[in-house]
Amino acid sequence: MHVSPLNLQVLAYTLDVEGFNSEGVLQRCGLRLSVELNENGEWIPIEAYERMIEDVLETTQDPSFGLVAGKSLALMRYGVMVPISMFTPSLRQLLTDIARFAALVMDRAEINLDEAPGKARLVVCPIVREGAAGKFRYELAATSALQMLKFAGLDNDDIYDVSFPYACPAGMARRYEGVFGPHLQFNQAQCAIDFDPLCLDKPLPSHDPVSYAAACTRAESALLARQSQIDTAERVRQRILAAFPQQPGIADIARALGMSERSLRRHLATLGTTHQELMRECQYLKAGQLLCANQLSIKQIADALGFSSVTSFHRAFKRWSGTTPLGWLTSQTGGDQADNNPGNSLKIKND
Repeated sequence: MHVSPLNLQVLAYTLDVEGFNSEGVLQRCGLRLSVELNENGEWIPIEAYERMIEDVLETTQDPSFGLVAGKSLALMRYGVMVPISMFTPSLRQLLTDIARFAALVMDRAEINLDEAPGKARLVVCPIVREGAAGKFRYELAATSALQMLKFAGLDNDDIYDVSFPYACPAGMARRYEGVFGPHLQFNQAQCAIDFDPLCLDKPLPSHDPVSYAAACTRAESALLARQSQIDTAERVRQRILAAFPQQPGIADIARALGMSERSLRRHLATLGTTHQELMRECQYLKAGQLLCANQLSIKQIADALGFSSVTSFHRAFKRWSGTTPLGWLTSQTGGDQADNNPGNSLKIKND
C-alpha cells in the first residue's frame, strides 16, 4: 500500500505548528520536504509513513499525539478537501464527498457512514492499525471525525457513543474524555462514533453553492488525473500479459500506448510503482493462473512466462511467494491438484 506524500507533508507541518521541529524527523526518515514530499510527487510506501509516525511520537514524547494531530491547523493543508468541507450543504454530502475523494490521498477512505434505524455511525478504519503508529492513526482519524461533526453543528447531546478497539491508554482516560466527551467505550469491535441521524441532512449555514461547486470541480479534475494514472498502470499490465512469453521493455510498452518513455515512467512513479514491478506482478499472477489450471508442466509454465530456464522461474517464484511453485499450489488447493500435476515429476534443485 502507498499513500500520497501529502499525508507525510501534513504530519511534518503538524510538528511545526505544535512547536516542534520537523526537520530532524524528516532527516532521520531520509525524506526532504521539497523533493520526496512534493504534493504531486511519487506516492510513498505505507511503511515509510509508519516510520515517520513512530519518530514523531518519539520526538514529541507524547504517546497520544494523534489527539493533537487530529485537530491541528496543519490539516488545512489537505488541499481540495478543505473548501469542500467549508462550503458543503450538509453533513451527509460532506461524508459522501470524503468517500469519493479519499483516493486523492490514500487507497481508501478511513471514515465511512453506517446508518441504522434511529442511529448514525461513523466507522473509523485507518490505513495503519497496528502498534503505536496504528493507535496514532486511530486517534487522528477519530478526532478529525469528531471535529467534522462539531463543525456540522452537533453538540455533546447529539453524540451518543465513541468507541475504540483497544484498551484505554494508561493515564489517558481524562485526556480522551476531554476530547471525545463522557460516552467513551474501549475494547470494542470497531472504532466508531454514534450520533443523531437527524443531523445528517440539516442545512449548514456555511454552505455557499458557488464556492462548493468550484471546490467539487477542482476535486473531480484531480480525481480524473489520478484515475488516468491508475488506468495507465492497468493498460501496462494488460500489454505485459498479452505479450507473454515475450517480456516487453518499458520503451516497447510506451510506444504501444502512444506515450514517451519518460511520461510513462512519471505516471507509474506517481502511483508508487515501476515497469519492472508490474512485470513481476504480472508474471506472478499468470504463474498462479497456469499452476491452478493444472494443464502445463513447470517447464512449460516457465517458457510461457519468458524465463530462460525452470531454475530461474523457480527462484523468481520463491522470491515472490516465499515458497516453490508446487509448494504454493499445495497451499492453494490442499494438495489435490498438485498430486495430479504433470509437472510434479520435475525435481527443482538448488533452492
